[in-house]
Order: sequence, then C-alpha cells, then structure tokens
Amino acid sequence: MKKLVSIIILIVVLLLLCLYVCKQEPTAQDQSITIASWNLKNIGQSKLNDPVRSDIIIDVLKNYDIIAIQEVKDASLQLPQQLVNKMNADGRNYNVVASDRVGRNVFEQYLFVYDDDKIDPISGTMGYGIEPNDEFAREPFYAMFRAGNFDFYLMNIHTDPDDVSIEIPALKEAYLDLQNNTLTENDIILLGDFNGKAPGVTADSYITMDAIAQIPNIIFTINEETNTRGGKAYDNIIFQNNYTTEYSNSSGVNTFWLPYGLNEDQGFKISDHKLVWAVFNIPQTDDD
Repeated sequence: MKKLVSIIILIVVLLLLCLYVCKQEPTAQDQSITIASWNLKNIGQSKLNDPVRSDIIIDVLKNYDIIAIQEVKDASLQLPQQLVNKMNADGRNYNVVASDRVGRNVFEQYLFVYDDDKIDPISGTMGYGIEPNDEFAREPFYAMFRAGNFDFYLMNIHTDPDDVSIEIPALKEAYLDLQNNTLTENDIILLGDFNGKAPGVTADSYITMDAIAQIPNIIFTINEETNTRGGKAYDNIIFQNNYTTEYSNSSGVNTFWLPYGLNEDQGFKISDHKLVWAVFNIPQTDDD
C-alpha cells in the first residue's frame, strides 16, 4: 500500500512539474529575432567549396534568424540550396528564398536565408521594386515573413557603385511603392549593401542616403563603418519606426573574422563587407 501511495505521489509531482514548466514565459531569445544582412563578395561554387572560407561563413550565418545575402554569383542556381544544406549539417533547420539572377551585365542573386523553426515565409509575396526608368542595375528583391505575431517585408538591395546617386533616390520610390501597396502590412524593412551611408556618419561612402532620409520616421540602425578594410559605411537595416515598433534598439556590426583568430587580410578573402544585424521583438499582438 505504501508503495502504491509513493507511486501516486511521484506521478502527481511529475504532473505538477510538467504544468509549471509548460506555463513558463518564453526565453528572451524566443521573444525576439535577429535580422542580418551580409554582402558575401562574389560567392560562388569555389568559395562555397573552400572549407577554410565556407566553414566560417556557415558558422557566422547560424548566429542569426534571417539573413539577407547579396552578391551570389552562381550561374547553376544550385548555391542557395547547397548553402542551407551546409548550415543544416548539424541538425539545424534553415531554408532559403532566392530571387532570380538579376543584373544588366553582371548577374547576381539575392537570398533570404532563414531559420525555419522560428520564421515562416508568406507565399505569394515575393517581388521586385519598381523602376520606372530602369534605374537599378539589380532591382531590389522583397518577400514577406512571419515570426510569432510579427509580420514583415524585407527588401534586399545591392546598388551599383557607378550609379549609386541614381539608385538611392529610386530606392526611396521603390520602398514607398511597396509601403503604399501593402495596405494590410506596414512593417517594411529595407536592408543590404547600399554603397551609401546614413546621414551624419563620418565614415566615407559613395553617397549619403539623403533621399531615403526624407521618408517620414525612417531610421538607419547602422551608423558606423561596415567594410572589412575599414573607413567605409555601405551596409544598413532601415525602416519607419512609427510602424516597426518591434525594433529593440539593439543593432550592430559583426567583425566576423576576429573570433576565428584571423587578421584583416584573411577576413577580406571571405568578404569585403562585415555583417550587420538588428534585433526585433516578437510581440503578443501585431500592430501591422
């Protein structure tokens, strides 16, 4: 009889423990996502199959929940899936949304690589930014995603350094067009390699993004140099803070080569750009 009572007590304790654990609040990590952008400098089969460079790229990417990637130059179109296969070799669950190859003379793909356990792509939302007068060498690529109750568009851009003074004003119009034509969704995050800097940044660049700064309530989360050699500010994550209130005010630049004991020259062989990132909260309710 005593043995039966002991078993019953043990079962009750385990049930209570289970209920306690199940009702715990999510961790801080579960309540936020980190969005990143990285120009991977002409990434193709040779770089992806070079373990010295590829292993570091894969290891860095797995620190983020969704990453906009620029400068994918693999004509076979196999690289996007090969990249996430490498990222998932340890049991992770990353996936990818890829653009077509775009460009006038030099063709590139845009990628959105995302953790499929935290982020869902929204079908039927992919597209390219407007360009009434063919302003873009590589027109911006966008897609919509959801993390928890946070719905958002990402618009990925790699401007042409030779035409950046034309493309930045055009990018303002492409952003506003997407904003104005997605009537049920106001969270539009513009990110990538702009070859331009935020107003007030002292680092060098091809241009200051004054045209984009004219968008009401726009904020630039990155206000420091972003190139591997230093001294230039090219990459950013940009949005209207009256809409994207999920922003946590946490952002930064990843000097990716330092944790691996590499010097700047070795880092440059991986990419001429640092990775940029920003953290967004996943709210209980979505403010659109």
